[in-house]
Amino acid sequence: MKFETLFRDTINNTMRIILYILASIIMLIIIFQLLKLLFELKDILFEFVKTDESSKKAVVSVLNLFILIEFFRGILSYFEFDRLKLSYITDAVLVFVLREIMITLFYKHMNLNLSISYSVIILALVVLRTLSIIYTPDKEKKITSNRG
Repeated sequence: MKFETLFRDTINNTMRIILYILASIIMLIIIFQLLKLLFELKDILFEFVKTDESSKKAVVSVLNLFILIEFFRGILSYFEFDRLKLSYITDAVLVFVLREIMITLFYKHMNLNLSISYSVIILALVVLRTLSIIYTPDKEKKITSNRG
C-alpha cells in the first residue's frame, strides 16, 4: 500500500513539474508573440507600401495569441482541478478552428466543401463542449455527496 501511494505521488509530482515547465514555455511564447505583434504594428504604422500584407500578418498574430492563451488557461486548469478540463481543451480547439476560418475568409479562399467541413467540425465541437459542461465530474461529485 505504501509503495502504491509513493508511486502515485511520484507520478503526480512529475506531471505537475512537466506542466509547470509547459506553462512557463507557453507564457514565454505568448510574450514573444506579443513582442512580434508590436513590431508588426510598427510596420503597419510606418510602412505605408506594405500595409495590406503587414495587417494580414498582424491579424494572424492576434489570432495565434488567442489560441496560446486558451492553451495556457487549459494548463492552469490542471493546477486548480487536478485534471485537464475538457471544456478548456474544447475552447482551445474551437478558437483554433475559428482562427482558421477567419484566416481563410480573410484571404478569400473558402469554397463550399471547405465551409461544410468547418461547419461540421464546429457543430461537433459545440456538442462536445455542451456535453462536457452538462456531464462534468464536478457536478457528479456534488450530486453523489448530497445523496450520501
